Amino acid sequence: MMRSHRYVKAAGCGCCCLVLALLGLLAGVFIFLQHVPKTYPAVASPIEPPRADSLLGGGLDGFASPYLGHTGSWDGKGGAMGGRPKTADLDIEVGMGLRWTFMPVYWRALEPNGPVDLAKETPPAWSALDAFIIAAHERKLNVLFQAPVVGGNAGGPPAWAGRREKGKSAPANMEAAAAFAGKLAARYAPGGTLAAKAGWQQPYGVKAWELDNEPDGYLTHWKDQAADYAEFVKKVAAAIRQVDPQAVMLGPGVMNNSKAPAWVEAALDAQSLRGSPEFRTRGQPYSIGPALDVVSFHVYEGLDSAFTGKDRTIEVAFSEIRDVFERWQTRAPDFTYPTKQEYWQTEGNFDFLGVLSQKRRAAWRVQFFTRAFAAGIRKVVVMDASPPEQLAVRAFLRALPDPFPMQRADDRVTALSGTAVSFCHLDSTNSDAGRVWVLWAAAGTGDAEAGVPCVRKEVKRLLVDGSETVMTRTNSLMRIHLQGDKKMAPPVLLIDRPGPFGP
Repeated sequence: MMRSHRYVKAAGCGCCCLVLALLGLLAGVFIFLQHVPKTYPAVASPIEPPRADSLLGGGLDGFASPYLGHTGSWDGKGGAMGGRPKTADLDIEVGMGLRWTFMPVYWRALEPNGPVDLAKETPPAWSALDAFIIAAHERKLNVLFQAPVVGGNAGGPPAWAGRREKGKSAPANMEAAAAFAGKLAARYAPGGTLAAKAGWQQPYGVKAWELDNEPDGYLTHWKDQAADYAEFVKKVAAAIRQVDPQAVMLGPGVMNNSKAPAWVEAALDAQSLRGSPEFRTRGQPYSIGPALDVVSFHVYEGLDSAFTGKDRTIEVAFSEIRDVFERWQTRAPDFTYPTKQEYWQTEGNFDFLGVLSQKRRAAWRVQFFTRAFAAGIRKVVVMDASPPEQLAVRAFLRALPDPFPMQRADDRVTALSGTAVSFCHLDSTNSDAGRVWVLWAAAGTGDAEAGVPCVRKEVKRLLVDGSETVMTRTNSLMRIHLQGDKKMAPPVLLIDRPGPFGP
């Protein structure tokens, strides 16, 4: 009995040690993922603001909005995981004032057993996708289609289309992928069969297409198949544009890591034929450069920085991928293209695990928007925002529905104490133009005081939680207090303009 008691006691101690070890590991992971970038270097040469008369998107209502909605989960065929409807997620996006939502479309989910003839039948998956587009139309949300998705969460092409290499994304039947894309466009583009059936009077439909998801290495991927991906982009884009010549093509939607630029370069360098053995045997060159209207990329600033041990900010990711595209715009004979102006961040938040506190994540949202738009990035994603973050997004969007131009303004703001980070948006080039100042205390430096050269005597102070206060300037500068934080200080917006945000 005594020996048995000792065994039980030893087992109990072992279990306690295991539990403590697991708790210690979880605590370590939690602390590790609390990492925030230490530096946010500005982009050396920001892209100029978009032209007011830009026809990108063919003039669809709300298409020009730079805020992309990306809320909840997806089943790749119009619903959330488990087939639940996306309406609640769409309502969250509308509540923030967004004009965009997002839907990936998995090829193998829409055509699991072979090409579908929609003239004969509408399979349940297509009906579910119809319902999503109709719900988005009811809420005046443009849809960013990530389609066709072959790899990533989609798990590869449907079995009937074959694969060039086991376990990878490139389908053996690339023409079938293009045909599927053309079928999607014929149904969901403005003026397509769904719009005609619904009787929509104003132009509405899918105009923006991101071609696959993180092809450089996420789950089922195009790793070592960059040239195959270029063939995919070329043929899919051509099929969609045959239906809708004004369709906007996005890619490559790569991850934010140091390996992505090399993969993108392989997809641009047509002559290198860096693809599957089957692709190299065929010897037909392709490049993603001429086919893409928009360069898309993904960024999780906190998570990416924690796992790489470096400051992987949106400015860094943008500068790296922009550098590759600009270096290759004239290097590949027969595959040249004009300098890309449209760069969209189409996935990411601080970290998808939600480790950073909601209060700090709300502050990050405003800082992130401001820095991204100052770099010239045309669209930025709002992904899975918590309620405090939703308040921050709504406040920022109300103040800056068109945030361009956004300029670093440290040299225009007087530092009174501490270290302030300052940006300014001008509504026009007039000397008395309305303007919005965005300021925050640099992380880890304590509180700050700044003197802002506001034009009007009274301005509105807008906080991250959406609360507003009218402030009166007593001398040439508006004195503003900025609350400090060790990781992510809350920004303040000063609305110095006439109208709803000024006297």
